[in-house]
Amino acid sequence: MLKRKFRLRSKSGFQAIFENGENYSVKHVAIYILKGPKKFGFIASKKVGNSVQRNRARRLMREVVRLHMSEIRNDIQIIFIARVRIRGVSYMEVEKSMMNMLKRANALVKRE
Repeated sequence: MLKRKFRLRSKSGFQAIFENGENYSVKHVAIYILKGPKKFGFIASKKVGNSVQRNRARRLMREVVRLHMSEIRNDIQIIFIARVRIRGVSYMEVEKSMMNMLKRANALVKRE
């Protein structure tokens, strides 16, 4: 589970990122990125499916972030939005697509 200090919780926090952030999208997940302290939000709408499928989608996205926390830059806030195609997909596929998208969005720490 993500620590509380890394979670976006307020509606105003989400709104600010949606209004001012850049968005990127891949097959399974879309993201909005904005400069700020390291925080993450996770969304799965009813289009994704019933509550079991929505919760699984959020758990998959949270687990990818938790395992790759050290690789993600400290000066960005990210909202991850599950897309309909995430239903029934394995963790490995979600991880691969999310990491490619984060690399494309320049959200990963540069390695020397």
